Amino acid sequence: MTPGVPLNASKLTRSLAWLANLIVGIGLCGTPAIGQVDGAEATGRAVVGQRVELERVIDGSAAGKKKWIRWVTGENRTSSLFGRPYGVAWEGDDLLVTDPGLGRVVRIDRRGRVKMSPEGAFATPIDIATCNPWNLVTDSASGEVVFIDKNLKPVGKLAEGLTRPTGIACTESSVFVVETGRHRILVYQAGPTTGRGLKPSFELTATFGERGTEPGEFNFPTVIALGVGSLWVGDTLNFRIQRLDAIRGEPLREFGQLGDAPGEMPRIKGITVDPSGFLWVSDAYLNQVSLYSPDGTFLMYLGEASAADDGFSFPAGIAAHPDGRVAVVDSMNRRIQIYRLVPSPSPEKGS
Repeated sequence: MTPGVPLNASKLTRSLAWLANLIVGIGLCGTPAIGQVDGAEATGRAVVGQRVELERVIDGSAAGKKKWIRWVTGENRTSSLFGRPYGVAWEGDDLLVTDPGLGRVVRIDRRGRVKMSPEGAFATPIDIATCNPWNLVTDSASGEVVFIDKNLKPVGKLAEGLTRPTGIACTESSVFVVETGRHRILVYQAGPTTGRGLKPSFELTATFGERGTEPGEFNFPTVIALGVGSLWVGDTLNFRIQRLDAIRGEPLREFGQLGDAPGEMPRIKGITVDPSGFLWVSDAYLNQVSLYSPDGTFLMYLGEASAADDGFSFPAGIAAHPDGRVAVVDSMNRRIQIYRLVPSPSPEKGS
């Protein structure tokens, strides 16, 4: 399909029906993408002077686990590490992954060793954020945002009684929570520390947005990322991304539209900002990850509907490491794919 051509009526109807099942719906009918992956180098519409490489795939399916679980634990199990992974964050070189399908959080260290949260600790953990020295998880079904320790055990609550908390982002002193059911962003600020663990106390200091279609308004927002002095919010049922001032919540920019061409946003599920300032956005309907410049210019896309290492099936959470690696949760393929944006080699003289 030609980029920029809108959905026809039948496709639009199907898209809206799927989008109504926003968080827990997993029916997949994404159209094939145009982009391809050639070997380890992902190609598509290129970023000038850059290329994207697939660096690693962490397979948490039954087939993938069978290959490496013996080395990690000495066991010969074929059950899946993941049920339906969703959110992801980096903690140093460790990956923290939420799995609402199994109601748990998983840590995978750089050697592939795995640790899981205690049984029954979460109902439907959706997103996770690392907020040195504390990590936070949004639990949508329980309406809570909880602190977790290094063993992935809940040790306190940032908030409770929320209506479908989903996306979360934080610094050492500020936490931003997407309250999807009330179409707004909650802002918490740290107060004095208390207790042996110097656990910070937080208070709700601001709310950004309400339901609507104007700049600064939202329609079932779900994901959020921090940039330099700004918030990037996936305004899911307005089919756009909004950039807000992180202090005042004022709208600064918006881009995106409903459609099924690369670069459009029928089903935003993840967003992150890499160290170069590029935005990476996952879309579960298109089965693609798209890259945008800081001003919202569409640069390139990765993937297609596939179980191959270069494809996706319901890509969801996405997180950038300070060294440039970007982890993408490939939810229905039950795995994590790790990419890197690297400079293209300079042409040789005389070429």
